[in-house]
Amino acid sequence: MRLRKKYSRGAIAMAMLHGFLMGIGGVLLFGFIVMSDDKNSESAEPAESGEMVPAGTEPAEEKKGEGDEATGNRKTMFFAIQHGMFSSYDAATGFLSGQAQLDKAAIVRVADKFYLWSSIHLTDSDARASVVKDTFVKPFTVDAAACPAETSGKLPVLLAGQKAANFNFGDETKDDVLPDAWKKNVGAVQGITDDPAVMRLHLVSHYAEAAECLKIEF
Repeated sequence: MRLRKKYSRGAIAMAMLHGFLMGIGGVLLFGFIVMSDDKNSESAEPAESGEMVPAGTEPAEEKKGEGDEATGNRKTMFFAIQHGMFSSYDAATGFLSGQAQLDKAAIVRVADKFYLWSSIHLTDSDARASVVKDTFVKPFTVDAAACPAETSGKLPVLLAGQKAANFNFGDETKDDVLPDAWKKNVGAVQGITDDPAVMRLHLVSHYAEAAECLKIEF
């Protein structure tokens, strides 16, 4: 004997509402999944306006022009040991003549002033190690930007030699690729000293006068 279960109209209505809501929920869930997939696929694509660069690499640098390498290092800083500054050459030489300990010093003219220096160093620390009583370190730059690249323009680099041997060039090096009379001047300075700081001083003193394109700036 089959038993019939009777349902009230309220129960039937609730069942229909429950089924309707479950259907709507399924549609919304499906739509959410589709939208999530679309966003993930878009984020995986590279931006249209950018250029993809492989990991661990950098964009290539722009190629330097022919003159860029020649004009590099054309302005270099040095550090002098200064003993005095004078308004005339005679005043400087007059003071120097009375200082027997400054027999290897030199006078460097900058604009309308005359500086008495005893050595020129490549670093501030090296210069400070040479400071004695009544002296101090005078930083300055040698600027050869206005000089011909293949001659006087090389002075800042040549003067930055760390050893006396760095100032020398063999017979195979042509004179016309060096500052004017460079080999001759280096030979003359070596007759006075083999200290690179003092050699550098006398070369700066000479070329500050001889090379009009060269600038010494403080």
